[in-house]
Amino acid sequence: MAFFTGEHGSLELEGNKIASVQNWSFSVNVQTVDTSALGSTDTTILPVKRTTTGSCRILYYQEDSGKLSDSAASMFIRKISKTATGGAGTEAPLGQGDQESSNELFSDLKLKINDGSSQGLFVEMKILITSMTLTMSVGEICAADIQFQNSGAIAGLKL
Repeated sequence: MAFFTGEHGSLELEGNKIASVQNWSFSVNVQTVDTSALGSTDTTILPVKRTTTGSCRILYYQEDSGKLSDSAASMFIRKISKTATGGAGTEAPLGQGDQESSNELFSDLKLKINDGSSQGLFVEMKILITSMTLTMSVGEICAADIQFQNSGAIAGLKL
């Protein structure tokens, strides 16, 4: 019997393994509708919508002091800060730019557990980063807490 710990986990954004991930998690919820009829003694339900959300905490660092960082936290910050263009290079509200610019707001994310096999166990999603908080505390490493939501069905699953 094998048990897995945090050292077995990893996270990939756009196909790049992200270094310095402190944790990740995801949750799948199914909304239901009550289909019980008058006089029913038991509740009957139907699934109507599935929502997959998640979070991760990554540590913020710079490879070289004073240089713009290409760390994982920086990649996430740039992804959530990106603004769609409204054509002719003008900025548009999120989701109201041209289709190509709006698609750039989404990212491919892979949450992985190294189980010793060549592919490992994993969940792949097309996500939209919905929240990011960069935290600096005395005695702690600067970290980014990121919340995301999957768009559509889970893209790949091997668990």
